[in-house]
Amino acid sequence: MARVRLIYVGLLLASFATTAGAQKAQVMLVMPEHAMLAIEPPSVRSSSLITDGAMLNLIRNGFPAHLHYKLERWSTGGFFDDVTAQADWDAVVRYDALAKVFQVYRAVGKKTTFLGTFPDIGAAESALDLPFSAPIQPPKKGKKTYYNLVLDIETLSLTELDEVEQWLRGELKPAVRGKKNPGTAVGRGVRTVMVRLLGGEKRRYEARSGTFRP
Repeated sequence: MARVRLIYVGLLLASFATTAGAQKAQVMLVMPEHAMLAIEPPSVRSSSLITDGAMLNLIRNGFPAHLHYKLERWSTGGFFDDVTAQADWDAVVRYDALAKVFQVYRAVGKKTTFLGTFPDIGAAESALDLPFSAPIQPPKKGKKTYYNLVLDIETLSLTELDEVEQWLRGELKPAVRGKKNPGTAVGRGVRTVMVRLLGGEKRRYEARSGTFRP
């Protein structure tokens, strides 16, 4: 595995308040070393996305957390910057009240991966925070480029719980077999009073790399 270094880490803290001394949520882009920029995509890392009290209370009360990642690769140097590549993927964190465990899933394109069952929210958070190689094509050599990542987190409404259960079991065939993105199926219509307890309809985080030329 190629050695990696931080070329630039973009951090945006959550738009909600945290208690004194609590670790703030953040998302990061970790870039490969310069010789690998035209070969390897960036990795995404994060911390403390789902461990604050409001989010944890909703998850524990049966509202799975849906995380939608959108990474764009931009070219620059002309009159306007242009999007030259884009990748989307999703994660879902749910609480099994009977087993008293947290379950974490990731969906990339047609494939949904079960990341594991965890005894507490901290362990589930750790699974989300591990570096994940973004499913995006690196730029060609000589192109002046940067990456921009947007992460939206929302809890699923009551009307969507049956749908997410089907999705996790693999029964929502249009979503997991290519007719539409799983995140689209899972994330439609998330507009409930419970979501507003988070301080808004969505929590949004953003990270951008520095401009580079591979």
